[in-house]
Amino acid sequence: MKLTSLLAAGLLAVATTGAYANDYAPATVAMTGGPTNWSISFGTTHSDGQAFTDTYKFSYSGLPGSATGAFFNIASVTGNLDFSWADINGTPLTVVNSWPVSGSVFFVTPVSGLITLTINGTGSGVASYAGTLDVTAPVPEPATYGMMLGGLALLGVVARRRKG
Repeated sequence: MKLTSLLAAGLLAVATTGAYANDYAPATVAMTGGPTNWSISFGTTHSDGQAFTDTYKFSYSGLPGSATGAFFNIASVTGNLDFSWADINGTPLTVVNSWPVSGSVFFVTPVSGLITLTINGTGSGVASYAGTLDVTAPVPEPATYGMMLGGLALLGVVARRRKG
């Protein structure tokens, strides 16, 4: 009975560690910049030739904006990465695997709040990728401010007429 339990525990431990050994999920990182533009660099190395799912979380002011960026791997004599899929906050990104370069370039992907970038793929040998992510929040046009001030002035006139 003890031997069976130990054997089952050992098999479970090996199966569990093998399934998640190559995934990378660092702590949430604050993007630099502001008040309307933020940026961050990211990347990692995979060395065991297995499938991976890397999950990055980035924080910024949280204003609605557009994310642009890219991540790439360049094949070398030590190894290569092939990307299966990637997404930002659930929005799929197009990935390309065209030896010797694999990766993704993305433009005007809507974001707000916490950004989660997930990258999935497989590696061979020792290989790494690197990338950047930029978020730009729209800046209101001067006409927008003019309309807002005009609306506030109109509200002031109406409130004054009701009072008097």
